[in-house]
Amino acid sequence: MKITTGTIPIYRQIIDYFELEIASGRLKSGEKIDSIRSLAVQFKVNPNTVQKSLLELERSGYIYTDRTNGKFVTDDEKVIKKLNRSIIK
Repeated sequence: MKITTGTIPIYRQIIDYFELEIASGRLKSGEKIDSIRSLAVQFKVNPNTVQKSLLELERSGYIYTDRTNGKFVTDDEKVIKKLNRSIIK
């Protein structure tokens, strides 16, 4: 994914990226998400920006944190279906 500078904040672009990946099935239920540092390098942004994005995704229920193992895509199919419907609109 390429992050662009413009009217959409960078953290929002990262959220949108993960929402599309989850909704499309490229990120599957229960799949582990890369570390914050790894994602920051991938997106070429500050780790704090990635952390902010992942926190928002967690608040929305799309990912969850296993305290000792990292962050994972939700297993809740209802949440994923709701995400799919919102993206289609």
